[in-house]
Amino acid sequence: MKIIAIDATSIVNTGGFTHLYNLIESFNRNFHPNIKKLIVFSSKTVLDKLSDHRFLNKKSHYFLNKGKFHRIFFQLFILDTLLKKNKVDILLSTTGDYLGNFRPYVAISQNMLLYEKDFWKDIDSLKEKFRLWINFHRQKKCFKSASGLIFLSKYAKKFIIKELRLENIPNKVIHHGVSPIFFNDNFKINHIIQNNKNTLKLIYVSTVHVYKNQWNVIDAVWKLRQNGANVSLTLIGPIIYTPSGEKLFSKIREKDPEREFVNYIPEVPYEELPAYYSKHDAIIYASSCENMPNILIESMASGLPIICSNKQPMPEFLKKGGYYFNAKSADSIKQAIEELLDDTDVHIKIKQNLCEVNKLKWENTSKKTFSFISNLIK
Repeated sequence: MKIIAIDATSIVNTGGFTHLYNLIESFNRNFHPNIKKLIVFSSKTVLDKLSDHRFLNKKSHYFLNKGKFHRIFFQLFILDTLLKKNKVDILLSTTGDYLGNFRPYVAISQNMLLYEKDFWKDIDSLKEKFRLWINFHRQKKCFKSASGLIFLSKYAKKFIIKELRLENIPNKVIHHGVSPIFFNDNFKINHIIQNNKNTLKLIYVSTVHVYKNQWNVIDAVWKLRQNGANVSLTLIGPIIYTPSGEKLFSKIREKDPEREFVNYIPEVPYEELPAYYSKHDAIIYASSCENMPNILIESMASGLPIICSNKQPMPEFLKKGGYYFNAKSADSIKQAIEELLDDTDVHIKIKQNLCEVNKLKWENTSKKTFSFISNLIK
């Protein structure tokens, strides 16, 4: 009977927690009879959100409830001692940044911005660039010393293995699942075709950063409205890079000073997102740097048509179910929206998306993850 520890010391955001939460909630002892216990190391805030299970031990520390440097100090100088004290057999680094001396461990890749350095030139802040540089080298060291690697997409696996020369390390592509709250199998095309062809309410859910391109989407919608189309746009997501937030607000002031067609909402609780989707006609996703875009696959479950960036790995998941565009070009985005407006077979793409996304279950994610880890112990 083995003990698996989970290093969740760096988890502070929704995406990382969603993955951790569902890995544990979907853990089935019947599939893993050789696993005695899971031990999670994280902040009290994160641990309090996890359900209590007989197989789960939740462990925090004073340093894990302080700032980033305290968390790094814990990971470097305290965690290894606790792993040995608790007789841990293998460690899972959910954010791929473990730098200690404990072996063996498995690391997960979740951040492509560390590798697609072309986007770094769009970042003016030296502090932000330095943070990315530090995190890249932390992850590089973590991955090169790992006993196994988990990637979320084929695109990320190919890119990172080539970049870091990791061909000899055991690895596996394991997709995230989709929360059941997003599924809408009883969709109906209540826009475009059934109503006025020129009426379209778009929604774009994402954080605001240099590679999210909200300003280009606003330009595209503005151009459509100049041609007489009644198109509106709802943007939902916090600003995680201040200059990009300033660029967004500047674009809104320029194109929609009266706030007639752009509605920006900084934050919406995760469980309320499906209700926002249901009030719109189509989803737009304009990110140009992702590992596995959770928002996109949640959108696929919503039963709405999707206008999407053509940058990988988006097509890896959306396949033929989207109307694609170059996220750097407002004209390309405008053309993709027009393709949706002109499409009389929207339902075909929606059915394809629902078929694809039904394959993405958190139960499968958890089962494959812990099976991969268990096999490495053997």
